[in-house]
Amino acid sequence: MSDRAESTEELRWSTDSPAVERQRFRAVADALDGGVLQLDADGRIVAVTDDLLEIAGYAREQLVNEHVSALFDDAVLECEREREDDPGDRRDLETAIETADGRTIDCAVRLEQLVEEGEEHGTVCIVRHSGAPPQAGRRSDEPDRRTRRLERSVDQLSSELDAVFDRISDAFCALDDGWRVTYVNDRAAELFGRPAEELHGTNVWEALPSLVDTHLEERLRTVMATKKPLSFERRVDPLDSWVQMDVYPTEVGISVYFRDVTEQVERERRLTVSERRYRTLAEHFPNGIVALFDRDGEYTLAAGRGFDRLDADPADLEGRHFREVWDESVAATVGPAYQRALEGEEQRFELEQAGRTWLVHVVPVTDDGGTVLAGLTMAQDVTDQKERERFLQDAKAQLEAATEAGAVGTWEWHVQEDQFIAGAAFAKTFGVDPDEAREGVPLERFVSSIHPADRDRVERSIEDALERCGEYEEEYRVYNADGELRWIVARGHVECDEDGTPRTFPGAVADITERKRAERELQTHKRQLETLFEVLPVAVIVADVDGRLIEANETARELWGGDVFDAESIADYDRYDGWWADTSEPIEPEEWTMARVLDGEEVTEPDVHEIETVDGDRRIVLAHGMPVRNERGEVRRGVITQTDVTERREYQRRLEETIEKLETSNERLERFAYAASHDLQEPLRMVSSYLQLLEGRYGDRLEDDAAEFLAFAVDGADRMREMIDGLLAYSRIETAGDPLEPVDLEDVFDEVRGALGGRIEESSAEISTEALPRVEGDSKQLRQLFRNVLSNALTYSRDGSPQIAVSTERRGSMWRISVRDEGIGIHPDETERIFEVFHRLHTHDEYAGSGIGLALCRRIVERHGGEMWAESEPGEGSTFSFTLPAADRE
Repeated sequence: MSDRAESTEELRWSTDSPAVERQRFRAVADALDGGVLQLDADGRIVAVTDDLLEIAGYAREQLVNEHVSALFDDAVLECEREREDDPGDRRDLETAIETADGRTIDCAVRLEQLVEEGEEHGTVCIVRHSGAPPQAGRRSDEPDRRTRRLERSVDQLSSELDAVFDRISDAFCALDDGWRVTYVNDRAAELFGRPAEELHGTNVWEALPSLVDTHLEERLRTVMATKKPLSFERRVDPLDSWVQMDVYPTEVGISVYFRDVTEQVERERRLTVSERRYRTLAEHFPNGIVALFDRDGEYTLAAGRGFDRLDADPADLEGRHFREVWDESVAATVGPAYQRALEGEEQRFELEQAGRTWLVHVVPVTDDGGTVLAGLTMAQDVTDQKERERFLQDAKAQLEAATEAGAVGTWEWHVQEDQFIAGAAFAKTFGVDPDEAREGVPLERFVSSIHPADRDRVERSIEDALERCGEYEEEYRVYNADGELRWIVARGHVECDEDGTPRTFPGAVADITERKRAERELQTHKRQLETLFEVLPVAVIVADVDGRLIEANETARELWGGDVFDAESIADYDRYDGWWADTSEPIEPEEWTMARVLDGEEVTEPDVHEIETVDGDRRIVLAHGMPVRNERGEVRRGVITQTDVTERREYQRRLEETIEKLETSNERLERFAYAASHDLQEPLRMVSSYLQLLEGRYGDRLEDDAAEFLAFAVDGADRMREMIDGLLAYSRIETAGDPLEPVDLEDVFDEVRGALGGRIEESSAEISTEALPRVEGDSKQLRQLFRNVLSNALTYSRDGSPQIAVSTERRGSMWRISVRDEGIGIHPDETERIFEVFHRLHTHDEYAGSGIGLALCRRIVERHGGEMWAESEPGEGSTFSFTLPAADRE
């Protein structure tokens, strides 16, 4: 085949190749003596070399995308039309270039048609100054050597580019500076949902209008304007996908590489939700701790009941590197284990920390493809099982020495001879004598140790592997030499001869008891949580990040009168009728507690709503809510609780009304008592005065009976005055008291003791006191309180010297003061009645008093926010106690 024929058939230069292809074209063409121009199938200029621009006096942007008629005369146009009748044609002709400043320059032009797989894609024009040009319209069957070299270079570059783009599995497209699609591979066309041939040459925003006004458009325009590359990950809603996108500027536009990462993003989201769901389970990990660490060695989760035995708090671990948390010796131990876990290996080791022995298990956390994402460490306190754990550790060391896979043992079964040979660790796991196992025993010796519930299944699996000469894998329970039930996983394969007869059956087993226990515990905790969710006495509702209600417990359905939790978004919340309980204003969709929680608010102070249920009832509910966030702090779900307080609110309302009425009644009674006691003073003074006049004037003339009667009348008037004075004081406890301020009870008690000094000395009373505190109080009323209590102790003492003891005790923000005597005592049935006004246990002849002193004392204590009570038995003395607020309370 001639050089010309080879050039015509192989030369191809696609107008929809990316910008980099054109750049390579210009690099070859610029090496020629003259200039090179590339036209598309419609005769528009798609590439032009610097030499030709210099000849014509145009800037590149003035010519690119213009028709060839903007540069050459009609001769070139005529050749362009004629070549349609002769595909693969090459033409040499003389013509002229119309320069930018209006001049005409004679030149020789060679037109080379671009053909790919039999289809014409455009033309290459090689332009030289006229010297000895070929005549217009003359065919050239013998291209010069330089032209053939150019053709071969163009062919080579085009083939290289085709091979490169064929190897790109991700989506790729190229856009020129007019936003026209110049190249798009099959993967990009598939993602765009349009055939590649429909996209070539179209304006991307017109071809894909769903991308207009999106984040993607903003980023592409930024790269086009700044000529700086960008790389980013973004969800593109019009494509319904997450994409990883790399955008690079070129001389004539931009190149865009992007790949669909939706599956990866979804997987990360599912992992995040899974972590949140199981965080609570980890917090209840019994007898140990659980911690999740990332590839940088930072803890992302820490929980478990074992933290109460460590000098660390779970909150102190999360977000910190393990070397920041543990001391140097611990970090030196766990560091290598963590690294190996991140490389895909499980690790077990024993660690001494905080005076306890911990069994630590570190495992890799992988995705569905086996890629290690993080590490998980579980530590259990095994201090009380040290001896047993040492045995297990020894066994584990033997097993690890036997196989790199961490198997507890290996076996080889010679099928035809039924000789099952196993190592010592394997034999012990199945309760078989190790010495016998080394020599070989029948398979039945090992099978008999399998749990009866699993045995038939295992035997069927063995038979199936023998029939197929295939792989074998089973999980089952087995009794070891100590009679302990263990879970193991067994893996092996059957080796057969050429006739298909099973000969040997090698394999290994690994102890997965701990994993099975952990799985059972997780399942148990999960069931417990699910049960708790359903039986909680409050309504619980869960929504996803978009506001779609995804779960509600039975209490929630009972509260609303049915399963009404089918809202798909926050906007759908307007279907629920609700009002703010304090204002009766309707609740807007975005004001519902769930909407605020999904916006990131923690609703700890409850919202009080009035809702209308399915059957038209109105209920008052208290709503609390918390957002559930992922590791980046983004809200992924919302959880709210609703508590029906309709009856409670009604009870509270009635109680408040009752309290208001009682307060009003008490105020009226106080005013009445004050007015009555005040108004009774005047007639009582008159009675007392006239009785004194009678006694003064006629006392020596009265008979004995009359004198006695007069004495009774005077005594009655005196006691009446005392009662009225007491009643007056009782009614003025609140209104006539001084403001409460810090008071030293030592000073108050000393004053009272001095005032009662005569009685104390006369009765030879002994009073012992502990150190008395400072309290918030009215010093005048406190003196009256102590005076009445001490006076009672002196009055109701038995024969002999009264013994009185004063003690104190701090109770939170209050002080309890107790006054103990060894007097006549009180019957327990009367210890509450003695605080009633005018209630007396003895006649006036037995013990003097107005019967209002203790009532007055309790009223004073209550004004100070405390309580007063008595404890007594007849003949055993009495203890009067009262509480007062501490002066230093917070």
